[in-house]
Amino acid sequence: MSLTITDKGGNDDFPKLEKGMYEGTLYSIVDIGSKEYKFGNEEPKKQHKVVLAFEITKAIDPADNKVLMEDERPFAVSKKYTLSLHEKAALRLDIESWRGKSLTDEELAGFDLVGLLGHTAKIEIELTQKTAEFEGGNPKIAALREPAGGTQKVPTKNEQRAFDLEVYCNDFNGNSSPESKLMCDVFEELPAWQQKEIEESFEYLAANDNGGSTNQSPSAADDLSSLTQQTAQEMNSDNFEDKEKKLTDDDIPF
Repeated sequence: MSLTITDKGGNDDFPKLEKGMYEGTLYSIVDIGSKEYKFGNEEPKKQHKVVLAFEITKAIDPADNKVLMEDERPFAVSKKYTLSLHEKAALRLDIESWRGKSLTDEELAGFDLVGLLGHTAKIEIELTQKTAEFEGGNPKIAALREPAGGTQKVPTKNEQRAFDLEVYCNDFNGNSSPESKLMCDVFEELPAWQQKEIEESFEYLAANDNGGSTNQSPSAADDLSSLTQQTAQEMNSDNFEDKEKKLTDDDIPF
């Protein structure tokens, strides 16, 4: 038996979304929990992350860019955000640009991300740069903008989903319910890299007694269904914007 391996191109042959401007629809919101992230030579800092995923429905510029894969499914693209409405947080900036207006004081006190499911957005796509760790050339969300005529709620080809990590963890900490069972079903449908992130989170580890602890988990204010503004002290506001850019997992395909 031969175990000779040849390079046949690999990812170069995999169809990818091209750079350009598109219209898409949010179909997936996934709370992947909290982990420690390291910024350069600084001490690691705990950050709570959420992933938003859009299916691409229309090419705007160039208008002839493909929006469907070979199997006729729409291309999808996702972005990982820190779960924060701090004034410099990428999530807040993108939501405001997407909706074409600033968040109100009431919304800043508790914004329901799930309410954005099924809403259209104008999406600027760029390609990642090659680094020592990644090959580059993967599509990434560079900006979300308000589509012509304003954002609309529409059906999607992909099943719309919202994964609530807190509810999911209830299935392991003695508080199982029909809702937690539903989240278990949603978890099984997530991409493998998102499942891995969730299983490495402080919240998941604490619920399973695998090294996590309750004092590592974020407060209820970080719940997916009630996103609240964090303080400047918590988010180190002086260089928060730069850190947000460094933390984007641009080379992880959805």
